[in-house]
Amino acid sequence: MELSQHFRRYHDNYLFMLGHLATDICQGSVGAALAVLLAAGYLHTNTEISMLVLASTLLSSIVQPLVGIISDLKPRPWIMTAGMVTAALGMGFIGFTHNFILMFVLISISGVGIAMFHPQGSRLCHACSHEHMGRGMSIFSVGGNIGFAIGPLVISLATFLFGPPGIAVIMFPALIMTFVFLRRNQHYLDLTNTENRELKSHPRERESYSGFAILTLMIFFRSCVYFGLTTFIPLYFMSRFRWEVGMANANLTLIAVCSALATLAGGVLADRIGFKKVLALSATLAVPFLAAFAMTDSAGTAVAFLIPAALFLYGSLSVSMVMGQKLLCNHIGFASGITIGLGISFGGITSPLLGYIGDHYGLEYTMWAITVSAVISALVSWFIPDIDAIRRQKRASTSES
Repeated sequence: MELSQHFRRYHDNYLFMLGHLATDICQGSVGAALAVLLAAGYLHTNTEISMLVLASTLLSSIVQPLVGIISDLKPRPWIMTAGMVTAALGMGFIGFTHNFILMFVLISISGVGIAMFHPQGSRLCHACSHEHMGRGMSIFSVGGNIGFAIGPLVISLATFLFGPPGIAVIMFPALIMTFVFLRRNQHYLDLTNTENRELKSHPRERESYSGFAILTLMIFFRSCVYFGLTTFIPLYFMSRFRWEVGMANANLTLIAVCSALATLAGGVLADRIGFKKVLALSATLAVPFLAAFAMTDSAGTAVAFLIPAALFLYGSLSVSMVMGQKLLCNHIGFASGITIGLGISFGGITSPLLGYIGDHYGLEYTMWAITVSAVISALVSWFIPDIDAIRRQKRASTSES
């Protein structure tokens, strides 16, 4: 496919990707911003940091499935835009206060905004991806990866120049994309209404609630790995290898760059060889590299193991989103709210436990706890049903009958 044809086909997907970037730059900046606040004396312990990570996900865990249900009942594209702005405003002001409670409230508000964006954004991306679900969703997902990639860089540069108040610069991408999305709101409303009419005109596929529950369990443990790495990797390199905060935060960018590449590759590969196969293999192959990362005493070797670990971990991200939508094909918004929202936010809820382990036993043990979560996620992934194969067999048997 020529490049011009590709962009015409996936034009809306790329706009949603930019909106995803503007939203997840806020979430991706949390670890780096909190490391800066710790170094500046605004925060004092790993437990305080993990409590603020919990703040970013606590309300989010409740809001995202609710937004998904609302999206299924009636198209409301404006929720996506409102969520993006709320996420940016909440996160942007944490560098202006030394008060822990106010920080907690602001990060909670940002988490609610993130919760509002993802189910509706994913729902719209599904509507415009058509038969290329893996590629379309991977384009959307990579926006979040880029946000996580540039977030630590932006935070490090802005706080170097302006101190902790420089965190506010992450609000600008959301303000720009708000203007774009408001101008296209009617188009997105028509797009979703068209998809709803098409779904009603076709026979409803049988959904797999048990399969979706297993997928959600796998995502729960995988999210412990995601949040654990993005929260504690800078602190781990600062404490174990004596790196400066700027260099330590650069590891978050490295992880996010790897995850962006892996997300795109995972979506394209899943369209070719199957979603279940890519999901289970990528989750399993991440485990030995995470274990090697936790064992090494060399900073260079640790970075070398972190790269393939991130590639395999994030290779399943967009794939799991599409699998959730396939398993609950008649409730796409709700499926998106769980797989992107509640499932991923679970990692933030477990962050205080990881912070407690780090404070009382050392961050080396935190990394081993993260590795154990990756092992459980990999094991569970093999029990998720291959819904595409099941439906192919059903159609074949019906045709023969």
